[in-house]
Amino acid sequence: LGDVYKRQVNILLRLVNQILDFRKYENDKLTLHLSEIDFGKAVGDWMESFYSLARKRDIRLSLDAPSGCGEVFIAVDAEKIERVFFNLLSNAFKYTPDNGSITVRFCLEEDSLVLSVADTGEGISERDLGNIFDRFYQVDRVHPKGSGIGLSLSKAFVELHGGSIGVD
Repeated sequence: LGDVYKRQVNILLRLVNQILDFRKYENDKLTLHLSEIDFGKAVGDWMESFYSLARKRDIRLSLDAPSGCGEVFIAVDAEKIERVFFNLLSNAFKYTPDNGSITVRFCLEEDSLVLSVADTGEGISERDLGNIFDRFYQVDRVHPKGSGIGLSLSKAFVELHGGSIGVD
């Protein structure tokens, strides 16, 4: 029973931290702590956290980094970008059925890093597409699978880096 409580407390702590970070962003108090990282290595490390879940659910999780991309060194706030990555992959797992697949791709295009996460889930209705980055928005209002803050915070972190995030 102790592990159940510990997991629930950690979930609540992450949610509170996300809300605090979002409030900091709204009040222009959220700052970046930039450092140069090897993005390919970082993504590989971050994906390690998802392989056991993928095996459990028979989901094919793959990384597609084109060979022409080479090493991708980029100055980012690694903690914030990691949280964006974890949020995107967590959402992909949330909505991908067992025996499905999730593909992570990244590459430098001109001076921008392009990261995409694609899955074989049922997708998002046209009605919801324009709202998924809104704070507290939930696609399934009857049986919500989250707080509705993760994608909004991801958008804030990406924009703080001067980037953009979208869905199709």
